[in-house]
Amino acid sequence: MKRYIKYIFISLAALASASCIKEVLPVGGSQTQAQVSESKTAMMSMIKAVPASMTRSGTIGYANNYGDHTDFGIPGIHLRLEHMLEDMVTMAENPFYNRFYAYDMNEAQGFQYTYCAYFWDAYYSWIRLINDVILSIKPVVEASGEGEDEEAVKLRDILGQAYAYRAMCYLDMARLFEPKVNKYTDVPESIRNLTVPIVDENTTLDQTKNNPRVTRETMYNFILADLDKALELINDADMTFSRPTIYAVYGMKARAYLELGYSEDPAFPRDEMFTNAAKYARQVIDEGGFTPLTQAQWEDPVNGFNNAASNDAWIWGFSLVAENLSNLLTFVSHVSSEASWGYARYAQFGVSARLYDQIPDSDFRKHSWLDPKKEEYYAYKFAGSEEDKQKFLTGMPAAKSYQALKFRPAMGECSDFNIGNAADYCLMRIEEMYFIEMEAEAQLKGVEEGKKLLKNFMTTYRDRSYKRNPVSLRDFQTELLLQKRVEFWGEGILLYDYKRMDFGITRDYPGSNHPTVFMLNTDGRSPQWNIVITRAEFQSNTAINDSNNNPDPSGKIKTADEEEK
Repeated sequence: MKRYIKYIFISLAALASASCIKEVLPVGGSQTQAQVSESKTAMMSMIKAVPASMTRSGTIGYANNYGDHTDFGIPGIHLRLEHMLEDMVTMAENPFYNRFYAYDMNEAQGFQYTYCAYFWDAYYSWIRLINDVILSIKPVVEASGEGEDEEAVKLRDILGQAYAYRAMCYLDMARLFEPKVNKYTDVPESIRNLTVPIVDENTTLDQTKNNPRVTRETMYNFILADLDKALELINDADMTFSRPTIYAVYGMKARAYLELGYSEDPAFPRDEMFTNAAKYARQVIDEGGFTPLTQAQWEDPVNGFNNAASNDAWIWGFSLVAENLSNLLTFVSHVSSEASWGYARYAQFGVSARLYDQIPDSDFRKHSWLDPKKEEYYAYKFAGSEEDKQKFLTGMPAAKSYQALKFRPAMGECSDFNIGNAADYCLMRIEEMYFIEMEAEAQLKGVEEGKKLLKNFMTTYRDRSYKRNPVSLRDFQTELLLQKRVEFWGEGILLYDYKRMDFGITRDYPGSNHPTVFMLNTDGRSPQWNIVITRAEFQSNTAINDSNNNPDPSGKIKTADEEEK
């Protein structure tokens, strides 16, 4: 098949580094401390600008500068991660309707391309915005002391949210950029525990010019300190999903401690880390009032995975508004095949046949994708009108077996992108806490404890007939990951599991429904999960260079066709 692939290079002058990026805000402008101190409304606006900047179309300028239709912030980052794995399949005759193809192919992942730079540029843009909030509000909070009046509580809450957002950004970056050993690239001993430079509210411009990658110990201590500050400051009476609550903070602590349990770092004793991971996950489960999604909520054609108010499972997420969204630069346009205006209908995203075949019919999550054994699909609940359903099933292109129905357009609207794109976006739901507890307890108390927790979750919430019986710890991890792959398909959290536990991907197998150009298999970790630092950072930060960057993974994994050549 002839194809035209456009890989986008970074112009050395076009993009900012972590230091230069601090001069540009993705939303609005910067205000002086005095101006903000005079206006509590401005402070509230600043904290609301953070999630807006993380989700709007064209969030960091790649759409305008490069015509990049994947530039829509955190949801776009999560889809990048999904396309580095094995279960999001592009089934179209032309697989390049999938605008994330470079990640599927493990091509153009080096320092000179936008594909790795997006992570760096996006997170540091948001960190800059968050630091502005902290720098402006922290002195006001400190001056107000321990006052319990409504205004003082609100100011502390804003500052606490800012610390939580910053911890989220650095936790993501730490897990993405800390290099893990793999069989495809040489990861020198000298960089194996390095994460990314820390830029906080006190970092000066001169300091950013020589700001090295910090160690795992320094970074996680910084993250955990921010989370502790958030817990002290956040108003625990406000349980709105669209902002970080204390339960979102507990959830991030659970994520961080689980990661550290595998680190083999003497600074983070193994058993203590797994104990903390299980503790914080259980705290969210016991105290938060959240309940896993039901079958009716999962399959809802109007509210399925797009409306936090329709369920009690979402711990944290984003509430998107139409004014910040274009027709194509959105999560819905890239994942919802029922949306008539997006890439998803033409890319025809579905699930790997290999994964689908491992899901028993008694597990309702199997209904996330069209069943290839059915002669017709009319038993499924579809979004939109009868006309919308017919266009999806029989139009151009016609729906395919394994095609995804998990993520519905907002309000079930299939024709009007102004309505359908404005879907709530989930960052964390209660089901993840159950899985963190299982994984941590299996490490602490053995496979039987992990199996007990997994079976209880599955038979209570997902599949009453669940009977799998893994024997060894590795077997249990494999089963745990299998269930997480079914549970969290498309949600952007699975790459961290693969990378942490050293699992590989399998796209080339008998009966594979992946396109040939994406049929990559790995023995253990993929090298592209060690995200490379963009060369734009080299320009202004003398502490980052080729010698301490992560190795370029591009082209290190070959398809069967490439190996034959």
